[in-house]
Amino acid sequence: MNTKTKIKRSVDILMTITLFVLMSYQYTGGARHEIAGAVMLLLLVLHHILNISWYQHLVKGKYSAVRILQTVVDLALLIVMLLQMVSGIALSNKVFTFIELGLPVSTARNLHMICAYAGFLLMSIHIGLHYRMIINSIGKRFRSREDNKIRTLTLRVVAIVIAGYGVYAIVKRDFFSYILLKNQFVFFDYQEPVFFFVLDYLAVMGLMIFIAYYVQRLLIQRSQLKNPKKQL
Repeated sequence: MNTKTKIKRSVDILMTITLFVLMSYQYTGGARHEIAGAVMLLLLVLHHILNISWYQHLVKGKYSAVRILQTVVDLALLIVMLLQMVSGIALSNKVFTFIELGLPVSTARNLHMICAYAGFLLMSIHIGLHYRMIINSIGKRFRSREDNKIRTLTLRVVAIVIAGYGVYAIVKRDFFSYILLKNQFVFFDYQEPVFFFVLDYLAVMGLMIFIAYYVQRLLIQRSQLKNPKKQL
């Protein structure tokens, strides 16, 4: 693994951790939430600088179903995160008070809430679409030469259990109610132990990764059936 790849993966890990921090407003409070938002903004900029080749190849080559899916998700995630940053700056009371955007507070609050929950789902889907690459990379270090069917079956069962709990957690945490503005104010349980918060959000992320991975896998299999000689 070269230095650039190590830096890219470190940035991705930090972005994922920061995402959880941003979603845990009830534990961090306003000031730390804004600091985490500023950190996420810097990481986002760095992430796209490190992946500048993605922009350079957007108009090159053919678009398979898998590539279309990945591109749509990536562009949607970029737009949502930029809107989240803009609305966050408009709502800032500590870090970005020197920036005046003129965005009404009610509009900024609703936009920030929508983008926060939609962004969490999209980033999880984004991870899921790159899950095979992540697993292959880890497997080069830890996977034995012989295929272990029991281990594979165990991992699949664990994935199904996590995804199943994720369905419950995504409903429990009102993700779609916030995204669709059925609830315009986020309910924070300040007495909830952080363990249960992290457990639920990890399960929601796991559910999105599960869905993205298997949808992409299905598209790859369909493409290979149509074009047996083509390797994706």
